[in-house]
Amino acid sequence: MSTTTSEFDTKREQGLKHKDAGNELFKKGEFQEGNDVMSTVVPKDPDNLEESDVTELNKDLSVIQTNMAACHVRLNRPTRAVQCAEDALKSNPFNKKAKFRLVQGYIREGSLLKAGKLLDELEKDSPDDAAFAAERRNIAAKEAEAEKKQRKELAGMFDRGKNND
Repeated sequence: MSTTTSEFDTKREQGLKHKDAGNELFKKGEFQEGNDVMSTVVPKDPDNLEESDVTELNKDLSVIQTNMAACHVRLNRPTRAVQCAEDALKSNPFNKKAKFRLVQGYIREGSLLKAGKLLDELEKDSPDDAAFAAERRNIAAKEAEAEKKQRKELAGMFDRGKNND
């Protein structure tokens, strides 16, 4: 059974209302609720759509998935944030906000090299972006923390060798 264009438009409009409601919940700090509302939006494209309609649908879907990634970042669920951001980029590979959410997810899950490379790409277009600079500082802090931990572990290893002599 195919969906008509008017049915498609109605479903799309309902989906965009869910997106807006989810955004409002996010702004209030109600991240789980916002994610729950947005995750109910699964637009179906009718068989008779033109390519331009699918492109708009993909952009809308990408925005929703990006917003869900933001919720997961705030809820400290980096794996889900990465998954949602990657899905958003499958829908629209030019979505810079999705790339930024992917950076945030990577940092929080400890994939600092991936985060750094993607942040380099984003900074080419907006080198003075404050949000990018903040995530760059997060990467540096995580790297310093890892280095400090490694030094402590290595120092302890050499100390153990001295006691055996």
